[in-house]
Amino acid sequence: MLTVGNWATPESNSANLMRSSDVMPTAFEQFYDFSHNRQWLVIKTKMLNRLFQLSKQHKSGLVPDFSWVTQHNASSVKGAHITNKYANDYYYNACRVPMLLAQSHDPLAQKTLTSMLHFFAKHPTVTAGYTMSGKPLNDYQSASFSAPLLMATSWYLNQGYDSLFFHEQWIFAKAMTKHDYYNATLTMYAIMFSQGRL
Repeated sequence: MLTVGNWATPESNSANLMRSSDVMPTAFEQFYDFSHNRQWLVIKTKMLNRLFQLSKQHKSGLVPDFSWVTQHNASSVKGAHITNKYANDYYYNACRVPMLLAQSHDPLAQKTLTSMLHFFAKHPTVTAGYTMSGKPLNDYQSASFSAPLLMATSWYLNQGYDSLFFHEQWIFAKAMTKHDYYNATLTMYAIMFSQGRL
């Protein structure tokens, strides 16, 4: 599996820490196609399995920003040696997961994504961050959360998520921010990703 950085050595406390937004099944398949190194397919399978396990642990189907992983399991980072107070929430790392899973044909990617989309489709407004039980962490919207959902639902039209697809288009009605590269980048991705589907 990928580590969270080259500093996450076997001797460090972060060696078994997984960042949910590092689970990129389509990219891993492309790396394999280019290199013919089957290790990329192993990485894809292992990381998708852990992400799926995390999603199944909660009725919301959401996944946290970070988790501890072993050869066979994934678990919460609560009480562990990590300083990020939102590490165990669906926050500014995990919010990218829907767009990273959307184009994958892997059954585990599709199951994880549809569980998440089902949760968000039940809410008229998607806010910036959620606990694993589905409780909003903030009362405002953010393109960082809406843009990845717009991208994901654009690949799932006529499958029960169309209202979510239309609700999240609010990001195109606002002026592009000049002081938040993260929001702006994900909004631009949404524009390019959703071409022909809007």
